[in-house]
Amino acid sequence: MTAYTASRSQQSSASSVLPLVVLFTFALSASIPLFAQAGGTYYVSTSGSDHNPGTFAKPWLTIQHAANIAMAGATVYVLGGVYKQSITFPNSGTKSEPITFTSYPGQTAIIDGTGLKPSGVQGLINITSQSYIIINGFEIRNYTTSKATVTPTGVWITGSGSGIQLLNNLVHNITTKSEKNGNAFGISVYGSSKTPITQLVISGNEVYDLKTGSSESVNVDGNVTYFRITNNLIHDNDNIGIDAIGYEGVGPVGHDEAMHGEISGNTIYNISGIKNPGEGRSYDADGLYCDGCAYVTFENNVVFQTDYAIETTSENQVCLANGTEWSGGNTGSGTAAKGTSPCYGRYATVRNNLFYHANSCGVSIGGYAKATSKGGHSNGGGSSYADVFVNNTLYDNGTQRGNSMEGTPSGDFQIQFQVGSAQGNYFENNVVYSGSPNIWINSFVPASTSYPAPPSTLNWNLYNSTAGYAASTSILWDGVSSFTSFANYQSLTAEDANSVNADPQFVNVDATPPDLDIQSTSPAFQAGGTSLSCSVGWCDPHGGSPDSIYGRADLVGNPRITNGSINIGAYQSTGLNNTLAVTLSAGTYTLKKGQSTTLTATVSANPGTAGVPSGTVNFMLGSNLLQTSTLLPTSATTSAVSLPLNTSQLAQGANTLTAVYSGNSIAPCCNPTSPPGGGTPVPVYPSATSAAITVMVQP
Repeated sequence: MTAYTASRSQQSSASSVLPLVVLFTFALSASIPLFAQAGGTYYVSTSGSDHNPGTFAKPWLTIQHAANIAMAGATVYVLGGVYKQSITFPNSGTKSEPITFTSYPGQTAIIDGTGLKPSGVQGLINITSQSYIIINGFEIRNYTTSKATVTPTGVWITGSGSGIQLLNNLVHNITTKSEKNGNAFGISVYGSSKTPITQLVISGNEVYDLKTGSSESVNVDGNVTYFRITNNLIHDNDNIGIDAIGYEGVGPVGHDEAMHGEISGNTIYNISGIKNPGEGRSYDADGLYCDGCAYVTFENNVVFQTDYAIETTSENQVCLANGTEWSGGNTGSGTAAKGTSPCYGRYATVRNNLFYHANSCGVSIGGYAKATSKGGHSNGGGSSYADVFVNNTLYDNGTQRGNSMEGTPSGDFQIQFQVGSAQGNYFENNVVYSGSPNIWINSFVPASTSYPAPPSTLNWNLYNSTAGYAASTSILWDGVSSFTSFANYQSLTAEDANSVNADPQFVNVDATPPDLDIQSTSPAFQAGGTSLSCSVGWCDPHGGSPDSIYGRADLVGNPRITNGSINIGAYQSTGLNNTLAVTLSAGTYTLKKGQSTTLTATVSANPGTAGVPSGTVNFMLGSNLLQTSTLLPTSATTSAVSLPLNTSQLAQGANTLTAVYSGNSIAPCCNPTSPPGGGTPVPVYPSATSAAITVMVQP
């Protein structure tokens, strides 16, 4: 059999670095007005004036004016409406008194780039070397360019700083029309100083309908530390979903590695480069990507219909022999210097995720190209080190046949270049069920003196496929594919000693969405290993599971280990049938005249194979519509939205309220005729109505 060709090797780079010397300018007021106060509350409205005092009765007109004035402790409420502005935040808050910009409760302020011309790298939101700023509840949209030298961005954060939070925002239609050589970002964070951007939170956002050229939907790049990218919905974009990046030259030497992070609870789908000329119109866009990151936990994510579900490696070959830019191997240890050796994507822990229907590949480690003697940036010559994949479910990855230009299927688990036994990568407790390519393991690079076999340690996995094991197709290990059976592979390689080739007994793969929980009779039930210690990889001492590399909870929140046993795959539960629940609650159920409460609608899917339920909720008072509101994610399987409610909207006595969920649909993806944002959506979660609640209004 001919060895599989790594489809990513066709591209010089899947993520790109932008020159930091290309910055934008924005006219700020020369002085702070005398009425600006620390801790003040201000208001902005499309009907206001920047000559007003910024009160609710007399609001300001522009968000920029509010940003110029707001000091530590200030809260700025932006009333609903369209604001065609690019905003720069010139002031910092403090840890105890952040500066908060938020849409007014029950309304959505829209920051719209229609007609604006970005300059250099410019966002609709711009934060440079500031700290403790919260951006909450905005819609950020419609920012584009036709110039390859200009990079429009939804949110652009650079320099250094602490405590920036991006919460519950809609970011969409940020595009470059010059994709072959240009770039755009949905949310981009560039740590460009020796002082890091730290304690960053990106949570509860929806990022979609982007055309980003050679760049990413959401990224942290360079000196970004202790970050959390959680509970976001990212879909229908033509390049990488979430990327944690190092060694691109964004930060100073030795301070150029996104590290100590958590990427969890995200739903990512319809991510593909198949129509993106910046990616050679090929299947090479990752849903999740560790490109030279370090000490990052990827857990409880749902990723489907992407080119690659997840990849951990580095695209760069500018490191010392230990795979880092420090002679001691860790940031701040020894001497900082560049070299020509492969850089590592290192200490990535990937656990309790669902990866399915990837166009090319489920999980991939190793550089996409062979390292060269000269080294260099973005040559694909990196490597993976101490990356641990445990308790993930991989199903039907490699769905697009492709061709020599687009890339061909790489299967469920791919091992590429610069990976050997010394790299210490582990693949354990994973369910691997292959569809039409029938490629279970694709370790196509033969061992070498520099990278001796085995390229990874595999054990306690469950493998199967629609067609069953096929010699010369299902397993390619260390460049050898002639194993006559799964048992023959085990015997000759000494890998997967406790793994099985058996039907995982999914609950219902023919359901919509497919139900990939296992039945109680599954050979995966309580059949996993629990012997890996944190020392083989990374356990976040500040995370939810500081002492177990297997994690605290499975994909839907069940305890990961029960009575000392662990299931193989992403679910510790068994027999869950597809269900969807809508609940409605009120902060207070009894009100007096003039009082208010907050309604919260929550939509939960179980086992949540299609990820977070998106769409809208109609808040109903009897048969009357109060408001239609957009749901935002709170986990990979749950979304929510709130609505303030005043007694002026209610009748005296008992008021019956319900929440009606719209249901949501997702288009099949991705191929040249049905790229991200194309195709006909197919229902995945049905509409549903909550049980009624009663809010009493007393005389």
